[in-house]
Amino acid sequence: MLQTVVLGGLSLVAITPAHAAPRAGLAPASYIQEQAARGAETYKEACALCHGASLGGAFDTPALKGRFVANWAGAPLRDLFDYMQRAMPLSAPGTLSAEDNADILAFLLQENGVKPGKKPLPAESAALAHVQLPKIKL
Repeated sequence: MLQTVVLGGLSLVAITPAHAAPRAGLAPASYIQEQAARGAETYKEACALCHGASLGGAFDTPALKGRFVANWAGAPLRDLFDYMQRAMPLSAPGTLSAEDNADILAFLLQENGVKPGKKPLPAESAALAHVQLPKIKL
């Protein structure tokens, strides 16, 4: 669902996945600690200016902890990954590599309480179609 809010002449678009109901047959997300560590560094360089150093949101951008991530729970990680690939970072959309975006996703999973696993998070959209973002406790 696409929502547009007009504030003081600025138009903000919020993406809320209408498909976020859990889907049967999707594997739980798995990432390794090394990915999350790389993702933390890339996040600092490419994302923190808008989303905040602690993922709490800044300016008019959403927090990447809590409600935002809960809205994507149960959906294929491909949906969020593809959005990141196409639209982020806002200052230079599409400039991060697939590996960078997978690392950032691993960092977001870690920061939202998902424990690392034994397998790295794939950096391919097709593979992420079969992986779901787990429910996050708010």
